[in-house]
Amino acid sequence: MTLRVALVCPYSLDHPGGVATHVLGLAGWLRTRGHRVVVVAPGSGESTADLHLLGTGMSLPFNGSVAHLGVRPDQAMRARAALDGADVVHVHEPLTPGIAYAAAGAARGRLVVTHHAHYRPGLLAVPLRLRSALLPPRVSIAVSSAAAETARAVTGVQATVVPNAVGLPEAPVGEREQGLVLFLGRLDEPRKGHPTFAALAERVPEARFVAIGPGDAGGGRVEHLGALPDDERDAWLARASVLVAPNRFGESFGIVLVEALARGCAVIASDLPAFREVVDDPAVAGFFPVDDVAAAATQLRARLVSPADPHAAWQAARRFSWDVVGPQVEAAYARSVAATADDIG
Repeated sequence: MTLRVALVCPYSLDHPGGVATHVLGLAGWLRTRGHRVVVVAPGSGESTADLHLLGTGMSLPFNGSVAHLGVRPDQAMRARAALDGADVVHVHEPLTPGIAYAAAGAARGRLVVTHHAHYRPGLLAVPLRLRSALLPPRVSIAVSSAAAETARAVTGVQATVVPNAVGLPEAPVGEREQGLVLFLGRLDEPRKGHPTFAALAERVPEARFVAIGPGDAGGGRVEHLGALPDDERDAWLARASVLVAPNRFGESFGIVLVEALARGCAVIASDLPAFREVVDDPAVAGFFPVDDVAAAATQLRARLVSPADPHAAWQAARRFSWDVVGPQVEAAYARSVAATADDIG
């Protein structure tokens, strides 16, 4: 069944992050299946038939990061108008202020939502429950067990876990630079743990440490390359021996681990539940307590002495390919369409 799908991303495409990358990847995969897809999101530039941009977002701090959201009334109005004719409206992070909540509220009888975030709602739990209750019935997805736990706390709904996905490249071939250790992420975002990576570089002088991502960082032994285009980032992952993910909190899914594994790169990561859910195979992954540089150094040295098989790492990422994850999203759309048909009938 061919569908007209509106994918609503609350975060500005001018500052791409994990959710925006997931939305754009899903849009591309759905089009290969013959569906007609429009992405609706904040962002500057010209809109097209496939991409409806709503203008620049406003920067709002949340959960140890900064979200760039479309919160102006005119953006909400234009987002609702962009849903016309859609068989399914798929809203990511539907409780966020601005266009996501506005679109979810307008998508009566055809709504699918994905919850990405993991956090302790605390005093926000009650107002978020009330906010959720105002939305129409929907089919709910969460990208991980951690995100599903948060979704249940703030909506009362048990979401189906459907993970994030990546475009899986061909199986890795060729030589790797043994001793090349990477960090991917914002350097000045506390939850990403770049200071731990920098401290690790001082403890393991026999390795080469390279950080890729925006933000300011100090000196030391780390080579800082700044933000790179996706193809250049992926080329570094295809060369590297190990990715270190020293993230500290607030992670709902380990997409950075999947991106590394997909290119044959082993991972050493903070022991976060969302990371363990992605990969828990000691042949390609090791874990250390958050902020524990000594334990991270022990894990890293063991991996450098005994390198992981790149093909085994690639195999560990296969269950997060779009060919595996995409049909699970399509199944959610089918449930939404069937529920709408039942209501009409």
